[in-house]
Amino acid sequence: MVLIALFAAICCVCGMITVPIGAVPITLATLGVMVSTMILGEKRAIISVILYIAIGLVGVPVFSSFQGGFGVIAGPTGGFIYSYIVMVPLVGIASKCLNKTLSSGMFTMIGCLAALFVCYFLGLVHFMIVMSVKGESVGLFEALCVCVFPFIPFDIVKSIIAIVIAPRIKPLCK
Repeated sequence: MVLIALFAAICCVCGMITVPIGAVPITLATLGVMVSTMILGEKRAIISVILYIAIGLVGVPVFSSFQGGFGVIAGPTGGFIYSYIVMVPLVGIASKCLNKTLSSGMFTMIGCLAALFVCYFLGLVHFMIVMSVKGESVGLFEALCVCVFPFIPFDIVKSIIAIVIAPRIKPLCK
């Protein structure tokens, strides 16, 4: 239980670290989700991520730009936050074979990229729906330019960092 709470706290800190680049900021939350999954495993990581989201939902400012509350989840970037729950199984399945060999690292990278694709997809769809409801209809290409394209290089780097640091941290968590 302590590790679940610790990694929920790590996700909280990672979610608050923000680089504002437009309507959707860059955060380290996906790094926190990937590392917690690689270290805790799927079952404990999903509890940790749900705990992180619940902390934010009750108003604690743990989301990007020190925001919290249901309004963040209902807002344009909410889809990215709840997509973390779906990311966990994808990273978890791939990271089960994570060790120091290149082939398993590559397999884990594929799992991370698949998880990021789901994050992008859910976030993009949610963004487009919320913007449409607000009366600010956004086309697919424009939404991709705002919600996906700028994040790809940063998220690849975050995936690599997670794959490198998780095996080094995991033995300390036993």
